[in-house]
Amino acid sequence: MLLLAHFLLLLPSVRLVGAFLQNLTVDDTSEDIIYSGPVFQCNTTSSCGIEPALQGLYNHSATFTNDSITFRFQGVAYYADIAIFGSATIELDGVRNPGAPLGVPGTVDYPISQTGLTNDTHTLSIHPTPGQIVLIGFDSLIYTAIFPDTVSSLPDAATPKKKSHAGAIAGGVIGGLAVVFGILLAGLFAHRRKLILWRNQRKGIVLRRMDAASRRNQSEVEPGEEDAKVVPAM
Repeated sequence: MLLLAHFLLLLPSVRLVGAFLQNLTVDDTSEDIIYSGPVFQCNTTSSCGIEPALQGLYNHSATFTNDSITFRFQGVAYYADIAIFGSATIELDGVRNPGAPLGVPGTVDYPISQTGLTNDTHTLSIHPTPGQIVLIGFDSLIYTAIFPDTVSSLPDAATPKKKSHAGAIAGGVIGGLAVVFGILLAGLFAHRRKLILWRNQRKGIVLRRMDAASRRNQSEVEPGEEDAKVVPAM
């Protein structure tokens, strides 16, 4: 079962003798995701500074908070897309996830996952470091559940649930988050292909600007002087 669990998240579903394994996706707006503090949802109708990356998000949305995020599920594996600005800890059943290091200053965009779990109810939690300015973003989570082979339909968790966070958003918090959003990179939560494409586009713009600056510098060189060489910063 441990060896099989490492491959569960790669398959939409697989049948075992007397059991049915299914990957279920939970969106950031699902009622099963518990946000302990005020939140701000970034989607195609909001303005939060990461619009270029929205197409790579699950359901084209992500939810941000400066407080804890908790999700309970029953399954043997999970994979979550999150981002952390600042420092936070990630725990499963009260134990720090060995595959999820502490966040570091700056924008950290990485998926977290664990496999080979017992088929019990688990609690995944993300906590900001006390006393620090922290912003946590949540895109989506996939977990692998085991159902009896006689189950005729999947539970409601197979379909992402929607809920509005409007009542939990305070004007002052939105203003504070807007400042932080200005620091976040536009590649937050983008899938690797989308993120690489966006970075290449930005790189092309920077290189073109550097080339233009180099041409201007060369045109200003006095006769007899060597051409200036512009070395792009790595």
